[in-house]
Amino acid sequence: MLEQGEKLLIVHRRLFEKDTPRFFVGEVQAYEAGIAKVKGYTFVKDLFSGNMKKKSASRIKIMPIVSGTFIVYQLPVTVLLDSVRFDLDQDGALILKDDGGFSMDVAESVHQHETHQ
Repeated sequence: MLEQGEKLLIVHRRLFEKDTPRFFVGEVQAYEAGIAKVKGYTFVKDLFSGNMKKKSASRIKIMPIVSGTFIVYQLPVTVLLDSVRFDLDQDGALILKDDGGFSMDVAESVHQHETHQ
């Protein structure tokens, strides 16, 4: 299903309300039977600033993407992995961007400031 060279955003499914968001953006190196070898960057939420921080070194991860603990998005192959980052838009929604003009809203809800009753 996945081919070498395809780009992915892999979101660690939050299982509990207080789980911090974790993302991995990378390029498929190999894929077989639901397991992907992906080279890219890990992003974690900084507990002090609340911003998503990119770990400086790229990593190769072996990820069982059919496990149910990941949400996987296929990205355009033109995404520039070295420049990917997460920004907040004017409404506070989390946006994945790169220096080539790519932009993707990854907010967990339609309205970031909605109240739950």
